[in-house]
Amino acid sequence: SDMRACSFVAALFALALGAPGAAGAKLVGKAPAKGPSRSALVNRRDAFRGIIPLLAMRPLATLAITSQYLPPGSETEEFKSLDAKATEFKRKQLEYKAEWEKLTLKLLDATADDQVMTALKALQVSFFETGKANLPEGVSRETWLRRVRRKQADMEAKGKWGKDVRLRFLDLKTAIDISKKPKPMGDGPVMG
Repeated sequence: SDMRACSFVAALFALALGAPGAAGAKLVGKAPAKGPSRSALVNRRDAFRGIIPLLAMRPLATLAITSQYLPPGSETEEFKSLDAKATEFKRKQLEYKAEWEKLTLKLLDATADDQVMTALKALQVSFFETGKANLPEGVSRETWLRRVRRKQADMEAKGKWGKDVRLRFLDLKTAIDISKKPKPMGDGPVMG
């Protein structure tokens, strides 16, 4: 059974590749004998002889694909402009992250409600000034909220973190949560 399958596959390859031999006759002839006959072995060899050049051509095809890339130093103007934009974005994100961390530390170091309100207002301004209303790259929403909630618990234990502070914090947290939701494609309404 396995031998018949091998003979059949070899005959198909031989037909497809136009290999010499009696491969075509094998398909329409009688079923092969129990063991592999000499002609079956020859037909399989012929089929593999036709496949070997195809396998040898595979590395040539990969060379053709890699030759599509530009050599270093010959970048297009479009690539250079996109690379400059990406570099500028990374630089702005690093600045934004440093500013965000500085304002967060100001919030965490606050000892009175008015200091917390000032820090939260500054964080809100920084958040919305980016134009995208997102946290900086590399700042995790969960980590940031955990840090602020610890401060909130400490201040509430001391009788601080009043209603105005809670509402300001809730506004900022809601804006951050909305920024993390997927945006719709096109000009459709924001679902949320």
